[in-house]
Amino acid sequence: MTFLEHVLEFFLVAGLVVALGLVMTYFVARSYVRRHWRLLHGHVAVRGILATVALVAAGRERYAGRATPEDLSRGAASRVRRRMRVAVEDAEIAVAHAESHDAPVAELPAVCRSLQRVADELDGLLRLERRLPQGAGRADLRRQVAEVIGAARDVQAAAVRAGSDATEPQVRSLVRHARDELDIVATALASMRSVARPH
Repeated sequence: MTFLEHVLEFFLVAGLVVALGLVMTYFVARSYVRRHWRLLHGHVAVRGILATVALVAAGRERYAGRATPEDLSRGAASRVRRRMRVAVEDAEIAVAHAESHDAPVAELPAVCRSLQRVADELDGLLRLERRLPQGAGRADLRRQVAEVIGAARDVQAAAVRAGSDATEPQVRSLVRHARDELDIVATALASMRSVARPH
């Protein structure tokens, strides 16, 4: 065996030992955390870490809600693809919800299907984008992604408005019924208090 073969053999064995050690460490740590989660859950450090994670997640959600479609179409292709998918899925969910409550959605389900097809095409192009040189091709593609995200948001907003209009009579009826019941309870309590007072 040559010296190079010995070195390669050593690195192969060392790599396997390190990988095995990492796997064992992962499983031991996971079982420890699972067994002692109740004790760890109340610990100040764990609560601080969980609060930090929740704060970061809330900040990301707030950013996504305020960001314009142009903002969402910027950045790494994988992030842009995910943002576009989320926008289209949110529109589909809003339309399905409005439709399930008999709200007038007109052709919004067909629009959602079209958005999904266009998003699939743009998704494929975004995967290939990293191979393109910097230039107009990227700008055009990102502009199209921004337009799809904007259209998906418009469809979502229209579906939410339609669903809100469809549920408004039910909400008014429920509020009216609750007020009537509260008036009955208030009258009954006033009646009980007047009977309970000594004359």
